Amino acid sequence: MMLSKLAFKNVKTQFSYYLMYFVSMAFSVMVYYSFVSMSFDEALLTRASNDMRIDAGLRSGSVMIILFIILFMFSANSFFVKRRKREIGLYNLLGMRKSQIGTLFFVENMILGIFALITGILLGVVFSKLFAMLLLKAIQVPISSSFIFSLEAMLNTIIVFMIILGIVSIRTGATVYRYKLITLFKADQQSDGNYQIKWYNWVFGLIGISLLITGYTLAKRFLDFMIWMELTYNTQGMSMLIGPLLILLICVIGTYLTFGHFLAIVLFLVRKMKAHYYKDINMVTTGNLSFHLKKNAMTFATIAVLSGTALAAIAGAASVQSFTLELSDSTNPASYSVTTPYYKEVKQVLKEEKAEILNEATLNFKYVGAKIGYTINGEHEEEDSFYNVMSLSNYKEVQKLIPKAKPIELKEEKDVVILGGSNQVYLDQVVTFDKAGTLGTIGKVNIIEAQADYLGNVRDMRLSYNAIVVTDALYQKLNAKYSYDYHLINVKGADENETLAKTSLKKLNHLSDKKSYIIGNTVYKNGNMVDEVKELEQVTEDTLPKGYSKRDAFSIRYPYHNSLVKSTGLLIYVAVFLGMVFMIATGSIITLKQLSEAEDETSRYSMLRKLGTPRQMIKRSIYKQNFIVFFAPLLVSLLHAYFALQVLFVLIGKPTLLLTYISVAFLIIIYVAFYFATSSSYNKIVNS
Repeated sequence: MMLSKLAFKNVKTQFSYYLMYFVSMAFSVMVYYSFVSMSFDEALLTRASNDMRIDAGLRSGSVMIILFIILFMFSANSFFVKRRKREIGLYNLLGMRKSQIGTLFFVENMILGIFALITGILLGVVFSKLFAMLLLKAIQVPISSSFIFSLEAMLNTIIVFMIILGIVSIRTGATVYRYKLITLFKADQQSDGNYQIKWYNWVFGLIGISLLITGYTLAKRFLDFMIWMELTYNTQGMSMLIGPLLILLICVIGTYLTFGHFLAIVLFLVRKMKAHYYKDINMVTTGNLSFHLKKNAMTFATIAVLSGTALAAIAGAASVQSFTLELSDSTNPASYSVTTPYYKEVKQVLKEEKAEILNEATLNFKYVGAKIGYTINGEHEEEDSFYNVMSLSNYKEVQKLIPKAKPIELKEEKDVVILGGSNQVYLDQVVTFDKAGTLGTIGKVNIIEAQADYLGNVRDMRLSYNAIVVTDALYQKLNAKYSYDYHLINVKGADENETLAKTSLKKLNHLSDKKSYIIGNTVYKNGNMVDEVKELEQVTEDTLPKGYSKRDAFSIRYPYHNSLVKSTGLLIYVAVFLGMVFMIATGSIITLKQLSEAEDETSRYSMLRKLGTPRQMIKRSIYKQNFIVFFAPLLVSLLHAYFALQVLFVLIGKPTLLLTYISVAFLIIIYVAFYFATSSSYNKIVNS
């Protein structure tokens, strides 16, 4: 009973110190409960999960929160115990047994944890509607949500966090039990920070910064690095996986060596700059920084690596969404695509549904054989293939409907441009087309450029292989055994209008079975291409011959676009909340470290004031010191995230980055808030 009273008293009197820890714990519990409660809400899942299982994504996020909270609680409790070593020693001198002291700390930790658990669950219930609405907004499901109270989710949260609390509390009590009395009273001894730099500090420090520069350079030139690996080691495509992992390993090792040795060298060199070192109280600031960085190098390096991973994950999720939505636009550039025989029928259905048509365009293709050579990874290839050929005037007409399609100018009659793939970086740096090729009955043509293909409908409305844009004069002269066309129709708000999509699909469902099949062969002969093309009739999937090509009569963008929005929206939702939990927790760890050491430095700053140092000068010194402590890991983590994205952009292309910037800026704001709160509290402790 006496231990319980003492534990409650200790928590109450030291709550201001535990505040950041408590806030981080409560926030984590709130997010965890919200994720679990939504994964148990059958009404929400039924409505939101027509195209995907969001409960799996939410539960995966919950597992990540659990893993991180375990790491955070173990780290935070280690700081608390180290800070209270002298208090533990006093309990020993007053006659308390080690088992009683261990039990006291166990009870304190359980009280604080249970309080955070209750607060987090209450906040989770209060904000459940907000979290659900944010999720529905992220996956673009147009329904409202009510407050979510799930007894099953509450029990799940209580059981999980009580198990974690129990494990952490037992470890804390065991740590206290193992301390020796002489160790406890040496806890407050602190170096002046002016330790000598050894030769191995120079070696490992320079290796560390060199590794970071190497890793960043490889990331910036990842495409060249990947091609070099393929040509040198014949990795058979595995360079896409091996390359990023190798860069990650280099950067992680470089980070630990940089924080462990290189920053100490930098501060050593600062001390050699006498004009700066002896100005104001920079001597004290530099000494404190040296001490903090030496003592906490591993922690800061870990925070930099994990923060960089979190920022890269969030930015990567935002980039992946931008990329996939751009891919959706490239795949289906218009709301509806339909061949000429069924064009009027689709227009009539849209008229009945009062859909507002924004613009239309018609694509006309001649399916013609060509012999075009190209070089990839140093190997030259040349093959006879069919191409979808369109005129320049038709391309410019379609370009009005597809703004992403790049402008094309053809000066000479036999100039052509190849459209292939959706990754312009790949076309610019990996593939090199020959300057000339053979096209149909025209013969030799000049290939002036290769561009990404944004005309779309490669999977449904168009026949297989790439497209070629030619001059109008050349298009008229080009003989083709097979020609075809289809119409693009853009409808206002079609990507968000589920009702219109379902109704039109129901009315036009019979068009889904309308397909055209052809089989063709093209060979180079006497400077021209000789084509044989035959349209297949009355065939089934089982009777189709080898090498056939297929095109659909009708396509709608909504199903594909909507599935991408939902999957990537869920990815961003989980990533952002995990990032918030992570940044708040890592900010709390640095805050706890700084405030713990602030109390140890009170006497030093008190001596400075007695010597006549102005309080404002001390305040500036404190803010400067905390700035380095907070933003050195943040700067490295931002660099890690930036260069990780450079690797990602090589793999998926560079998408629109607005959402990435917003997500990262929001998390940085959280970190900045921790910096100012910590600096203010630090100043109050040592400068009051």
